[in-house]
Amino acid sequence: MSAPSTDAPDKSLFARAVGVITSPGSTFQTIVRFPRPASILLLVCLVIGLATGLPQFTARGQQMALDTQVQQIERFTGQAVTPEMYTAMEGRARYGGYTAILGVLIVLPIVCLLISAVLWVIFNTIMGGTGTFKQVLAVVTHSQVIGALGAALGAPIQYMQGVQTMAGPFNLGAVAPMLEPGTLPANVLGALNIFGIWQTIVAAIGLAVLYRRKTTPIAIGLLVVYVGLMGLVTLFFSSFGGR
Repeated sequence: MSAPSTDAPDKSLFARAVGVITSPGSTFQTIVRFPRPASILLLVCLVIGLATGLPQFTARGQQMALDTQVQQIERFTGQAVTPEMYTAMEGRARYGGYTAILGVLIVLPIVCLLISAVLWVIFNTIMGGTGTFKQVLAVVTHSQVIGALGAALGAPIQYMQGVQTMAGPFNLGAVAPMLEPGTLPANVLGALNIFGIWQTIVAAIGLAVLYRRKTTPIAIGLLVVYVGLMGLVTLFFSSFGGR
């Protein structure tokens, strides 16, 4: 992997966002030289927050969110939601759009900080790299553009389908229709999002540019972690579903 270009000109926020999608390698040359994680993180939070929250300002969207909450509660508790609980949830559903947007604005920055801290420790302390935490954070936040794109494209599809899932409509469940629904392999594939895989690869490209390493080993490592985490989450939820 060649070193980041020392003469790569800075780019606007919009150019960075588009560049991460269309030409991540050259775009990350600029990002690691001019790390500006705050502005792209705000943009990503707004896109994901609006994609998640706007549908819940409609009756159809509120019902979708309500159905999802009922399924989750019944899966975790093993008990049916009572009419009193359902009525209370209906009342809170009116504010679901606001809480969804606010939740993204709070949770996503924390997640990005935690991921960046782990990657910085691994690449700097364990692997002897010299990237700054701000550079790693810039790579992580800019890779979130892919997730924001997936959220923006997936929201109207789920709205039209009337079904809301964590993985969204772009999951790998459709590639193995022979698997019996509800089984662990089918659930794991259903939890793996195409945009999540793409985002992971883009993050690997950014880290490879920053630390002057080959992209493939980093991408494989990050994908293994991503698939493993999704598998653990699926196993966790499946254990409650089997009650």
